[in-house]
Amino acid sequence: MTSRAPMPDPSDKDAIRQWMRQIRNSRAHRDEKSPETPAEFAEIQRNRLLQSVGVSPEEPELRRLDVALTGSLTSEHTVPVSTLGAFLTNLQESVSAVAQAVFGHPTSFASIPRDIRDATRLSASATYPSSFGVAMYGPQIHADQYDLFGELPGRLHTVLDEAVNKVLDIADLSDGGRSSNDLLTEQLAPLGQRAMKHLGALTAGLSDYEMGVRVTWRIPGGSVRHSDWTPSGVQRVHLLCEESEFTEAERITVTGWLGAASSFRGKVEIRTDSGETIRASTEPELTGRLDLYFNKRVSADLEVTKVLFAGGRERRLYSVISIRKLQGDELDPSGPSSDQTE
Repeated sequence: MTSRAPMPDPSDKDAIRQWMRQIRNSRAHRDEKSPETPAEFAEIQRNRLLQSVGVSPEEPELRRLDVALTGSLTSEHTVPVSTLGAFLTNLQESVSAVAQAVFGHPTSFASIPRDIRDATRLSASATYPSSFGVAMYGPQIHADQYDLFGELPGRLHTVLDEAVNKVLDIADLSDGGRSSNDLLTEQLAPLGQRAMKHLGALTAGLSDYEMGVRVTWRIPGGSVRHSDWTPSGVQRVHLLCEESEFTEAERITVTGWLGAASSFRGKVEIRTDSGETIRASTEPELTGRLDLYFNKRVSADLEVTKVLFAGGRERRLYSVISIRKLQGDELDPSGPSSDQTE
């Protein structure tokens, strides 16, 4: 490719016109399309940035998250750095904490495992025209991550897909009016105290300035999801997260049949002798051995934590601490209708 001629003296109008014709002819020769809108210009700049760091914009394993802050604070296409920085940090922490809750054991403290953080790492590549927007990309997906999380390249959802979609589920439900609070608590409670703390922090800064978020999540070769998290929805989630209380965990022992079991998500369902169905997470040391107890009669020690939400709603979180097979562990004669191992 030939180098572009230097820009002539701006006072020489004829030279300027000739220089611009040379540029257009050069682009036409390379079949390059000149940007006609600010969005097209931003897309070209974003692609050049990705290529400069050795990443192809068309890389099939690369997920993309476009986030635009909305509201009066961004009407001039600017936003305070303190607000933007806190938002991006809390967004990353929320996604990682939600992923840990979905694929591991929801906790109130302790570090998130490195494999979860690596699989949910977001990198901002450029800004684009909007009220205020940032384009972010997920990490490259490697073969060892498929082995770890049971995924296939470009086909099944990744850990990052699950976490982002869970956050967007919460955003979409938050705009359903007061009747949506029950549905929201059903989504929030299983995520545990740490994930709810980060979601509360994520919505805190937005709520203070009555800001919303417009989100587009793109899975290469797959679906494109759009969500518009309104200021009222942001405030509702913030209230539920900030006004919730977690009680100290209590230990109980139950007996029954272990039905559904997911060895890579660390989740089980136990139908107790009293007829109750308990959905619980498992401690990491038990997760890899769940197949030994599937469709068996078991005795399980559980930790139970109550979550008290604003408005008096109560949810319970269960975690299996230990589990034992009991005598007579033949298949449940009634036969679970949809239980499965993973």
